[in-house]
Amino acid sequence: MRKSILSTLVMLGTAGSLTACDFEQPSAGCIVQEGVWFVKYEAIEAPTGQNCAGSEALTGDDLGVFKFANPDQGTSQLVIRPNALAALGQFDPGNTYAGLQTIGSLETTTDENDFCKATEFSSAGVNATTGEDYTAAPEAITYQFANVQVYSNPGAPGTQMAGELTYTNNGCVSRYAWRAMWPSTPCDPDAVPDETNGPDTCGEGSGINPDFKAQCDSELGHCVLTDNVPSFK
Repeated sequence: MRKSILSTLVMLGTAGSLTACDFEQPSAGCIVQEGVWFVKYEAIEAPTGQNCAGSEALTGDDLGVFKFANPDQGTSQLVIRPNALAALGQFDPGNTYAGLQTIGSLETTTDENDFCKATEFSSAGVNATTGEDYTAAPEAITYQFANVQVYSNPGAPGTQMAGELTYTNNGCVSRYAWRAMWPSTPCDPDAVPDETNGPDTCGEGSGINPDFKAQCDSELGHCVLTDNVPSFK
């Protein structure tokens, strides 16, 4: 009996000493949640170039986001497919599926701030003719992403991302900063969370990480991050 009691005390003491220590969770590398994200664009400066008077500014969009890893070479790639661009692909007979998405080189490990960077993105674009008789001049649109950072932390494993975009529409060049969140979540800005309307449209019960600082954007009708990435309460 004495041996059993002593063994139990040793085990409890060991467990107590382990829980008292502040062990930092090891990094799992660069994790990216694949699927549909939602991005909000914010203009960095006024557009320049030709035909800017009639060029519409980007506000927000769904993004198809995918990660491809090559274990033999120890490399990864990040693929971003803007929904607005992909929707125009059907109006560009010369476009290929690959031309509707942009591919960058993704780091396989995170930095000291839990970011993994993606660089050297290819450009994506279309020359779309959307008129009913297809006689209108093609709409030449190009997306060029840069300085992309995915936040990959045990508390938010690859579910927030930020970067820059150079967007060209028929010679009019616009530059944007953007931040994106997974999953893409529509919302009702007029809904009031209560027993009748259900959960907060961008908070508890919405499917979004409850630790995220997010809100329902009244113009976009989607949940967006309210602070720079990482955006936490």
